[in-house]
Amino acid sequence: MNTKNLLAAVMLLFSVLYSSQNGGIGINTSSPQGALDVVSSTGSFIPPRMTTPQRDALVSPPAGAVIYNTTNAVLEFNYGTPAAPLWKTPVTTTVASSYIVLAGGTSDAVSATFGDGTNNGAGYFQFTVTLPSASKCKFDLYPSVWSSAATGLGTRLFIDNLTTPVASVGTAAASASGIHSIVPYSYVTSSTLGAGGHTIRVQAGTTSKIDTNDRITYSYLCWN
Repeated sequence: MNTKNLLAAVMLLFSVLYSSQNGGIGINTSSPQGALDVVSSTGSFIPPRMTTPQRDALVSPPAGAVIYNTTNAVLEFNYGTPAAPLWKTPVTTTVASSYIVLAGGTSDAVSATFGDGTNNGAGYFQFTVTLPSASKCKFDLYPSVWSSAATGLGTRLFIDNLTTPVASVGTAAASASGIHSIVPYSYVTSSTLGAGGHTIRVQAGTTSKIDTNDRITYSYLCWN
């Protein structure tokens, strides 16, 4: 080590020792306000930068550990435990929890997109949810449907135009014929939906119909 580097090391050690006597370690300050106090108006704090595979290879990272994920270009904290790390991004919006990535929907009545108005199972409501990241979602749905006979009312929920509904719901008992009634229900996705747009369709049940006289109100909450 040359004289210049040795002098710099001694000065740094002196600064740390001096600051430690005041209850913390200060960089560019002799009066640290916490365990570590970095003072600068010309530079920034840079946490460890690594890819997702490198992050996942960390051995027992403590809760609260901070990294910059270069794969996703986000700052991440370990909200889990050393044995079971759970990496999440910090709160970046005004929502109450950093787990929530999307919340909204509508409280207005939305008209049905009408299909075949003759057969049971015809007619549907449809809207799109665009997720900023892979998430699970909870949908609160309040669709009205009707039936020409007292055979009961119901709807079927499709996500991304799947041929098989992810959920079906009906009334507990057969309803009167020719009456438009609301059949409310909530659905939480059983698996994670990927980032991007997703088509949500509420189709008439096999003993029901949806026409332009029907309406739906809905809301959704998505988290990762």
